[in-house]
Amino acid sequence: MTMLGSSSAALAEEFAPDSGKGARFPAEWKTLPALDGDYEVVQLTTSKALDNKMYLDVDPYVPSLNSVVFMSERDDDHENLYLMSLDNGKFVQLTDSDHIDGDHANVSPKTEEAFFVEDRTFTRVSLRAPYEEKKIRTVPDKYDVKGIVALTSNGKTIVSSLYDEDEDRSSLVTIDVRTGDLETVKKIDGKVDHVLINPVYGDTLLYHVLDEDQIGLVDIGTKKNTLLTDSNDHGVHPFWQSNGRDAAFAQRVQGDTPEQVVTYNIRKEKFFSYDIREYSNHFAMNPAQTIIEGDGGKETQYIFFYYIKPGTNKVDTVKMFKHRSSSATESVHPHAAFINDTDLIFNSDADGNGNVYLLREK
Repeated sequence: MTMLGSSSAALAEEFAPDSGKGARFPAEWKTLPALDGDYEVVQLTTSKALDNKMYLDVDPYVPSLNSVVFMSERDDDHENLYLMSLDNGKFVQLTDSDHIDGDHANVSPKTEEAFFVEDRTFTRVSLRAPYEEKKIRTVPDKYDVKGIVALTSNGKTIVSSLYDEDEDRSSLVTIDVRTGDLETVKKIDGKVDHVLINPVYGDTLLYHVLDEDQIGLVDIGTKKNTLLTDSNDHGVHPFWQSNGRDAAFAQRVQGDTPEQVVTYNIRKEKFFSYDIREYSNHFAMNPAQTIIEGDGGKETQYIFFYYIKPGTNKVDTVKMFKHRSSSATESVHPHAAFINDTDLIFNSDADGNGNVYLLREK
């Protein structure tokens, strides 16, 4: 079995095209020192074109392939998706299109597929040769598709926000990956720019209303809408914890209350918050829920690890790496994501127009 797999891979590489879908590229890795001696940083891409690991909380890692998916504009300035091995840094082009929104693509490790929108059509592409693509669902022209192509962990359900500018209203919808059936779960006033489905249970939507900076939950079964913030709050950048029990978001400074990462247990309906004394724009949390990551701000361009003190809402702050990203556009925000309990993938335009980096334990 091993020999057959190796022969098949060698055959695929031998007959790979020079460009477009299936084209293969050598490693571009550079190793950089981290500020913590137990870690190192690998710059995975070094192209002068824009590369990134996709938007906000997208985890592009596929354990079964020990590979990560990333977006690059190295093909004539068009956004396309690539798959890089973390064994050797070699990578392959997965898509060949002029109209993919690669910035907001997502990955299903379970089904070994990447999901993206092309010309308002939700599409999936296999991460194994010959990288077959399948169209899932096309939405009407009146809608703008907002945020990432969010997925359940089994890769069977997509969720998205379809914004109608004329109505100034967002439809939160689920799409069955196999059949393409679309269901409108809830309509929310305003522009919902980010919506995520509970990755484990697939029963709850977590969303952010852009202009009002409000965070809410929608129960898919009952359609109940629960706001986690009120009009005086400033909630941003929601994410699910990997256990599926807790929704989370960043709460900006309010009076004497410092910036916080707030969690909400959807079963117990209870809040918990961690005080963050060193500002960060975006946050992520590792699966073990022992580390909160932050990416600093304009004056503090660092990847921070906020180590949670057990049993408290306090953290110990450690600078891990100076990412030096300008954050001039959304595409080069660090938008870090843990790929396991210790290692983190993120973006920076410190070297070129945007590249992908991996902070990893030695």
